[in-house]
Amino acid sequence: MGFMGELRERIRRSEFPAIVVLTVGAVALLAATPAMAQTNEGAQSAAIPAKAPEPGVEILSDTKGVDFSAYTARLHHDIQRNWEPLIPEEVRAPFFSKGVVTLRFTVLPDGQIGSMKLESSSGKVSLDKAAWVAIVSEGQFPALPAAFHGPQLELRIRFLYNMPPENAPPVTRSPN
Repeated sequence: MGFMGELRERIRRSEFPAIVVLTVGAVALLAATPAMAQTNEGAQSAAIPAKAPEPGVEILSDTKGVDFSAYTARLHHDIQRNWEPLIPEEVRAPFFSKGVVTLRFTVLPDGQIGSMKLESSSGKVSLDKAAWVAIVSEGQFPALPAAFHGPQLELRIRFLYNMPPENAPPVTRSPN
């Protein structure tokens, strides 16, 4: 195994200290290493620190008995794809800035993003902006499942930068 093969294996085993994590709800979606990203499906892309244990979206709406697992997995994939090129340089070596961004948003039946708000800021505009743009740049998500007859689906998503999920502050639930 050459240098790159060994590096890929070490990254796969998460033997690097720096972490960039995208989480959805309180469930970690991406735990990161400084050189590669890994999605739920295990696909890797160079220079984006991440590793995905389990997909998860914190659904805040009443699902009315509808299974949203495939839908939320798709949203995770789409948001991650948008987020990876937006991850600010300040979270990479040598700076390794840390932060947590929590966003709450609604998806209308046709897939349009309804409302969106910043529930908690990282304290760094560049990190907050990357998280926000990862969602809004999608423009429109797939339509909600036909079996769902609610007016919208409300979701919460967390973006963790250089912080493993177990060290992230707990999600503070807002009353709305």
